[in-house]
Amino acid sequence: MIIYNPNNTNIKRERLELAKRVLENIPSKYCFITGSFLYKENYKDIDVFVITRSKKKIQSKNNKVKITIIDFNDLHSLFYHSISKSCIAKNILPIKEFKVTISDYWSVINEAVPTVMNQKRNFQKEIRFLILYTEYLKYARIIDTYELNKRASEFKKYEDVLEYILDSAPEIMKKKARITYIKRFFYTQAGFYKDIQYYESQKFLYELAHLIIKEV
Repeated sequence: MIIYNPNNTNIKRERLELAKRVLENIPSKYCFITGSFLYKENYKDIDVFVITRSKKKIQSKNNKVKITIIDFNDLHSLFYHSISKSCIAKNILPIKEFKVTISDYWSVINEAVPTVMNQKRNFQKEIRFLILYTEYLKYARIIDTYELNKRASEFKKYEDVLEYILDSAPEIMKKKARITYIKRFFYTQAGFYKDIQYYESQKFLYELAHLIIKEV
């Protein structure tokens, strides 16, 4: 059994034996546990991630175990690098250099904005990808699941999320992409939202696209 990020004092050491038993019963070489099971007193599920190319369904006798399959082609994702940063694994995990693009980040923003503006409460789970990408692109750091949940819980109102996007996105786009690309890409995006601004979220994205263009 391998403990990644062993200096993380948030991991509850008394969970290690149970984690070892759970992983030993997973029929895969590459599997690991992360999430609230490692650091919260009370937890709902034991989040187990299995890296495999197999299409066979994997189950556990423990009804608290929630298994998520990760394909080897997805090892380059920022999501994988985040969840595997602080975890308990059966074996040393495979690593691929991750890829993050401006287009990926804009897609994450496009998903987050309508969600928080529609729900306006209890949106903390839905903004984790937004936080993950923003923190990496803005500060060049990958935050693990503990930091991610903690950071998400700091957003109490949906307006706080929108302010976070307005504060971060233009700066990130200006720093990470060429001016010609930004203008071409975001003029296209603004044109897409121009005729559907009767939706509050689309109006926000339209104005954000223009703000990014203005910044460069």
